[in-house]
Amino acid sequence: MPLLIRELSTLSLLVALGVTYSLLTGPAPRPWAQATPPAGAIRAADAAVLNVLWIDVRSRRAYATSHIPGAVSDPSDGSESGRFEWMEAWLAAPRPIIVYCADAGCDQSRQQAERLRSDLPNAEIYYLEGGWAAWQAYATTSD
Repeated sequence: MPLLIRELSTLSLLVALGVTYSLLTGPAPRPWAQATPPAGAIRAADAAVLNVLWIDVRSRRAYATSHIPGAVSDPSDGSESGRFEWMEAWLAAPRPIIVYCADAGCDQSRQQAERLRSDLPNAEIYYLEGGWAAWQAYATTSD
């Protein structure tokens, strides 16, 4: 009987330590769960399955070199030439808009998406998390 009490006491102590640790540190993330993207951002894998209007805010030179198929160039240099093209396309067939720039360090797409949300409050507008670099990485792994 004393052996059984000692084992139950040891087991109870270990359970209490585990519960205390879990309460202090919070639940562990599931290995398959990905971090939630920031508000207004969308991942390349999620964007690829949607019928969207792509807006490329990189330089015209970068756009001419390579871009997401169907994307419209609207560089964030202040010129408005690309804006009329994508606005006409969006008005003809409203759909989600995704703005992208060069990479995760580029903040132009997030800023442009915020401006567009204030100009088009009823539109579904995102910026591509990781930008063009993330799209290229996705495109090479999905082929």
